[in-house]
Amino acid sequence: SRPASHAILLAAFSAKMFAPKSRTNDALSEMSSVIFNDEVMKAKLPSRVYARFKEALVTGAPTSEEDQKAIADAIFKWARELGAVSFAHWFFPMRGGSGAYGSMCGACKMDTLIDLDWSSSEATKPFQAC
Repeated sequence: SRPASHAILLAAFSAKMFAPKSRTNDALSEMSSVIFNDEVMKAKLPSRVYARFKEALVTGAPTSEEDQKAIADAIFKWARELGAVSFAHWFFPMRGGSGAYGSMCGACKMDTLIDLDWSSSEATKPFQAC
């Protein structure tokens, strides 16, 4: 069991984090309000990784596996700090001729930041944070 002070801190953090900036009752106006954009990336990544990544965007050079891991770890940590439990990546290929009407075929990848606890002997496995 958690100490009471931990529960109070957690409740205060959750209340602050999930409190809407303004109540508009318009879901579209609140979409994409928390984004791992360039400003966040610059703050969360080591400066050398950020610089190499930005250069790779311009030159088309591949990003090293080490930098890919640093970027992925930074995004994961940032998302968990905000209380995220899932994520989605919506994208459209930059090539035509995908076979879909009008040569457009988008995709949406959805995943969670939780996993099943496979070490449990229970038939219904409990969840655990990644």
